[in-house]
Amino acid sequence: MSRFVQDLSKAMSQDGASQFQEVIRQELELSVKKELEKILTTAPSHEFEHTKKDLDGFRKLFHRFLQEKGPSVDWGKIQRPPEDSVSFG
Repeated sequence: MSRFVQDLSKAMSQDGASQFQEVIRQELELSVKKELEKILTTAPSHEFEHTKKDLDGFRKLFHRFLQEKGPSVDWGKIQRPPEDSVSFG
């Protein structure tokens, strides 16, 4: 049985939903970290440091997103921009 499945089973049997959410959050963060590391290996050498900084920033934002409780966007507050605020052309 994989470590993830073991942790998930333990979470389900102990503290219910909050523990389950924590296990999923940790798994998501680990997955994103691994994928970002793969992407970084494709960066040209002259852009490596800049790309690493950008990906680290994304990882930190993703971490913050996963820490938020409740909806991340209050869709009821979203309004259309005024017609003259966007120009095509």
